[in-house]
Amino acid sequence: MSTPITPTSPPTGNKLKLLFVDNSRTTRAAMSMILTNHGYEVVTVATGQEAIEKVKQEPFDIAIMDLYMPFMNGYEAAKIIRALPDPCKDIPIIALTASNDPRDMDICKTAGMNEFVIKSEDHKALFEVLDNYCKKLGKTVGG
Repeated sequence: MSTPITPTSPPTGNKLKLLFVDNSRTTRAAMSMILTNHGYEVVTVATGQEAIEKVKQEPFDIAIMDLYMPFMNGYEAAKIIRALPDPCKDIPIIALTASNDPRDMDICKTAGMNEFVIKSEDHKALFEVLDNYCKKLGKTVGG
């Protein structure tokens, strides 16, 4: 009999568990494949509201969130996640966006996001941030 996962349980295993949030189905599929191929465990959702519900339901090491989504943008979702009870509210949130506007960086910080990464074809900046979190959290890539 399996034990239900609760938000108070830390992610199991040594593999970094990511929640990837983006309204583009193509981006979710591509990034899920890329991140999985790099050794991460990945769960994807399409909206800020789905991200909030997922964080409440199961533990993640990190959320990677697009900023501009319909219905609820990444800023709004981050603010709501930060208002959740422990340990849900403590998940590191990485803003992943095509914007390089300094105002967006400020809004992310105010919303409680931990990192601001600009989308690129090689995803180098994202992988650098993820590698740093792997070290901080004592996780391994491909673990």
